[in-house]
Amino acid sequence: MTWSILASCALLAILGPTLCGLANSLEVANASGAVELGTSINLETNSTLATCIPNQRKEWRSIEPLERADYLKAVQCLQHHPSKSGLPAARTRFDDFQGFHISVTTKVHEVGQFLPWHRWFLHAYEVALRKECNYTGHIPYWDWTKDADPANPEAQVPVSSSHRHTYLIVLISFRASPLFDAIGGFGNLPLVRGSLSSGVFAKYRLVFGTGPPLNVTDHLIERGFDVTMLPHLTERAVKNTMNKTTFETFRIELEGRPITPQPKVHDSGHLAVGGEMGDTYSSPGDPLFYLHHANLDRLWWTWQRVDPHNRLYQISGRSTQTPPYYNVTLNTTLPTGNLGKPVQIHQVMDIGNKLLCYTYV
Repeated sequence: MTWSILASCALLAILGPTLCGLANSLEVANASGAVELGTSINLETNSTLATCIPNQRKEWRSIEPLERADYLKAVQCLQHHPSKSGLPAARTRFDDFQGFHISVTTKVHEVGQFLPWHRWFLHAYEVALRKECNYTGHIPYWDWTKDADPANPEAQVPVSSSHRHTYLIVLISFRASPLFDAIGGFGNLPLVRGSLSSGVFAKYRLVFGTGPPLNVTDHLIERGFDVTMLPHLTERAVKNTMNKTTFETFRIELEGRPITPQPKVHDSGHLAVGGEMGDTYSSPGDPLFYLHHANLDRLWWTWQRVDPHNRLYQISGRSTQTPPYYNVTLNTTLPTGNLGKPVQIHQVMDIGNKLLCYTYV
């Protein structure tokens, strides 16, 4: 049996972005996840490593202060650029992304395309930051285990280790995260739901409220801390997710309610911050949305790299929330609206290809 280009690339994925695009076609995995040798799909976005120098997405804490400031300024830039989407009431490019997410929420949650679509959505947002705001960096990610896990040295403060005080450790450390810094971060995290009172986004007014559908409002970004979500954002919770051996069980364990009875890392990250972030539809109204989902994307990419031959192009799950149900495939087209060109799932499975061209460090 001749070893395929994809199989060779997949093995290299465990060390970094794949060496893809040595030909004009790409052998892809079937819906069950096994690599199907000899099945070719024309893929214009496929490329060699020579034409793709991957952008490095880093954890917020590992970015230099000036780089953090550049990112925050780029987001503010999107919040001032005029809307292009044609969505009712949208005023800015930032509104365009929130509004589009609201409009497709039921098509991209609780379904097999949940992870591929959000991978593309972050990419489209990053492209807008670069092309429209001259941003030269990357979307950072937020590793919330560093703030939510009392076993993590970065999440500890010097108090007693009793159960009651362990709870206090997490409560204090999470809200004291650099992410919620008033000057170099994304603004404060109120104990009860309320508008941001600090940070560069404190005065930004959202035009969309909680969905569905597009609910036109005029309000400041809101948050509201839910400490009960933090046990689901620990290293143990992540390990439980990463131990899943099929895409479908991994995706369900990661996405959480209402598919699972208990919160998981996806919904817990949203609900812990609360406010805009706590609403499935309107959560991109909080700039933290993109860092949270970048971390989820990082977990998926890490899971893919564990067994790239079987996982790099493994996709499954229903394509709709309601009957009639159909299984997603690598050829399923993702909803992109006017935020980008039409994209099929197979084009976003490998973050090292020419279309996406990034990695996590």
